[in-house]
Amino acid sequence: MTKTGDALNYYLIATVFILSFTKGLLAIVGISETLSQLAIEGLIVILFFRALLMIIERNGEIRGPMVMLFFLLLVSIFLSFLLTDVSKIQFILFVRTFLVYYLFFYALFNIELTPWQKEQLRELIIALFIFQIIAAFVKLLLIGTTENFIGSMSVSEGSIATIMPLFAIVYLLSYYIVHKRVQTLLWVVLFIGIGLASNKMGILFYVIILYFYLIYVHSNFDARFFKNLFIALIYIVILFCAFVSLNPRANPERKVGGSVDIAYLINYAQEYQTLNTRLSQGIEGDGRFDAPAVVLKRLRQSGTSTLLMGFGPGELIKSSFTPYKNPLRDKYHIGYGGRLGFLWSLMQIGVVGTTLFLLFHLLLYQKIKRLYKRERTNHEYKILLSSFMGLCIIFFIDVLTYSPSLILNPALVLVYLYSFFYLYTYHEEATT
Repeated sequence: MTKTGDALNYYLIATVFILSFTKGLLAIVGISETLSQLAIEGLIVILFFRALLMIIERNGEIRGPMVMLFFLLLVSIFLSFLLTDVSKIQFILFVRTFLVYYLFFYALFNIELTPWQKEQLRELIIALFIFQIIAAFVKLLLIGTTENFIGSMSVSEGSIATIMPLFAIVYLLSYYIVHKRVQTLLWVVLFIGIGLASNKMGILFYVIILYFYLIYVHSNFDARFFKNLFIALIYIVILFCAFVSLNPRANPERKVGGSVDIAYLINYAQEYQTLNTRLSQGIEGDGRFDAPAVVLKRLRQSGTSTLLMGFGPGELIKSSFTPYKNPLRDKYHIGYGGRLGFLWSLMQIGVVGTTLFLLFHLLLYQKIKRLYKRERTNHEYKILLSSFMGLCIIFFIDVLTYSPSLILNPALVLVYLYSFFYLYTYHEEATT
């Protein structure tokens, strides 16, 4: 590949990241999120075809981790398509929605990027995350706290207001645990503010999980572990009280500056996660806690084949080309809780496809964990490795308990996959 080719790959990837992080901003100025998404997908396809040319030049040698596992996932999805009655259009829409980001992943491993280009792309991602703080602050000034307008990333995907800040926070916490720089915690507070600006309560709970996980990773139950744990508890209590007081959804007065009432908060959380407000309309599974049982019931009622292979890839995709405006609700009578990532996958590609998909991400975690354990001298690299391990925890938290953001949102999925590529190839380059 020529230097010009390298440059084109670099600019394609950079443009994909910029578009992914500014979909919401572009929508505000009149460019629809649908059009931005099509542009992102088109650029990924171009990048993938450039990677295919490189593979052909190498006589069919495909680089990248878990190629065979991903091939099995593709086979299971295609079998699901053949065994169900979804249309070809639905299947194509599913490939666009679910698989296109993994074309990006394998393209990264099969094109030529210089170490400088990889580092510049990482710095671009950092800048785009910092820009989200600025966008959230502007939003607060102009319209106040609302679930819509999440940084510059989206107008209406409220769930990413919880998940996106965690991407930055996991690195900041890992950095703080190693270097103990208090100003790092100020950045953590700013990113938590993005969630607050969108009235998201779950972010604090997830930050606590990540903090404890990273303390464990870095300390391994020695004296430093218990010291860090004690400090963490103090910070968490302070942050928790401030969060509950400032978030109108978290206090009984329903206002900024309300009281900290634990009993009210527990009751609110239980009610929110087990919503069944539309049972009279035939809608089940409004709450996240209730939805898994409802989805499994629907699958079992349709037989063992459906349980294993799903209702078909593309069955839940929302599009003007499909029969239902909201298939999950209108066809299967499942409410908001059915949006959980693994349920979204389970209903379409069944136990087989969903298991392969989750296994793929579990193996990403295992590969980086092995690199972390082997590294002895490069502490900054270890911070990045532990941060990615935290990203994997975020992936499973999101997909299993919260939303489909790390399946469907381009900015989050692409940053997650690029982070693995960056760390994995950094190790390879360092050992050659």
